[in-house]
Formats: sequence, C-alpha cells, structure tokens
Amino acid sequence: MFGLGKKICAFCSQPVPAKQALHARDRAKEIVCRTCYEQWERSGRTCAKCRTRVVGIQDVGAFFEQRALGHADCGGARLFA
Repeated sequence: MFGLGKKICAFCSQPVPAKQALHARDRAKEIVCRTCYEQWERSGRTCAKCRTRVVGIQDVGAFFEQRALGHADCGGARLFA
C-alpha cells in the first residue's frame, strides 16, 4: 500500500517487491527486477561488454552504469536472488 518492502530497479526505475529483486553482491543498494532479467533472457542473453552469449552456469553480472546485463567475468556485479 505504501511501498514498504519495495525496492527500485536500477534498470527500469520501477518499484518491485523485494522477492522479485536480484541483488548485486558488491552493490547492496542496487537491484535488478525479474522483469528486466527475463526481458534480457528473451532477447538472447548477450553480454553487454563482449557481445557473446551468457550460457549454462556462467555467472550473470549487471553493468549498472550501462543498465545492461552480461558476464560477471567481464566486470559485471554478480547477481543473486
């Protein structure tokens, strides 16, 4: 009702429930909502830095400056639920 328990997505700036947020381990206040993550998955899971696909068990990282997702090994902040 009052937005309690909601966080703001760093990509789309929409308030989302904490349960629908993916957190960056090294950036405690910045989150990515599941909607933005699923949209990235539907578009092919392409890394914003190296332009290759993120496949299998590779760690997904968020590039908050670019508002993009990709490989954590390419410098993105690792995401966890």
